[in-house]
Amino acid sequence: MRRKFGSVAVLVATMFALGVSPAAAHVTVSPSSIPQGTSDAVLTFRVPNESASASVTAFRVQFPLDHPIVLVNPEAGSGWNVSVRTARLARPITTDDGTFTSTTSEIDWSGGTIPAGQFSEFNVLAQGIPSGTSQLVFKAIQSYSDGTVASWIQVPNRTVPDPPHPAPTITLTAGKGAVADAASHAALHATSNAATVATSSGSNAIAVGALVLSGFAVLLGLLAVWLGRPRWGSRQRGDAAAQSS
Repeated sequence: MRRKFGSVAVLVATMFALGVSPAAAHVTVSPSSIPQGTSDAVLTFRVPNESASASVTAFRVQFPLDHPIVLVNPEAGSGWNVSVRTARLARPITTDDGTFTSTTSEIDWSGGTIPAGQFSEFNVLAQGIPSGTSQLVFKAIQSYSDGTVASWIQVPNRTVPDPPHPAPTITLTAGKGAVADAASHAALHATSNAATVATSSGSNAIAVGALVLSGFAVLLGLLAVWLGRPRWGSRQRGDAAAQSS
């Protein structure tokens, strides 16, 4: 038992000496999901130091431009030097605050330190989460003091569902607008059905009324014919009077 424990301890020590963590931690972003069209959200990028000896000295995040966030602002007072890069949008985005022709494409943090065995968090305020997509992918680059670079840029797919360096990803769920549209469509459909039923009921009522009126007219006609016919007793009395005269 002691020999087995000693072998495991040597293996772990060797892994740390080579700069490999026994349980590698990924760069992640939270929250993990946001409703589409959210107006304001704080995105937190958690950056662990996976080296046994080197410090993390720089971190940068690329923001998606195919489904862009309208505005992105990094948190002040993080202790890091912050550089924001922008890119021109293929199509301008118009909101209540105006029309935007460019947005943040990358934020770089440098001049700070994440010691070995520790982690840090980088916050940004995202305003105007897009709609029309199910996820946002943020490719991230992590630099160490020994020159090592960890690129968190891989996107899971069917071929590689669990890549070794996945990019931080946020799932976008159906927003309030989509739910409201669905509810409105359902209400419109229900109203249409009710109107159809009401129209059908009204048509049936008119048909029944017309049938009753037709029957009543027939009865009136028969009554008129009956009242217009000469009475048998009156005819006999007229014939008798004619003969006596």
